[in-house]
Amino acid sequence: MGDETFRTPYTPYAGGSTPSASVGPQEGRHELWGFFWLALLNTTVIAVVGITTWWFVH
Repeated sequence: MGDETFRTPYTPYAGGSTPSASVGPQEGRHELWGFFWLALLNTTVIAVVGITTWWFVH
């Protein structure tokens, strides 16, 4: 793994935008970890709200 640029596998389409082909592997991994932690946070919030609601109902 070097500093090669990431080339998107998606083809452009009319009216849309394509991801930049200049995103490096390090930046891509950083974004994936960001999405991972955001998904984990969202799951935690949903679980806490669900458990709290269940507790109030019962």
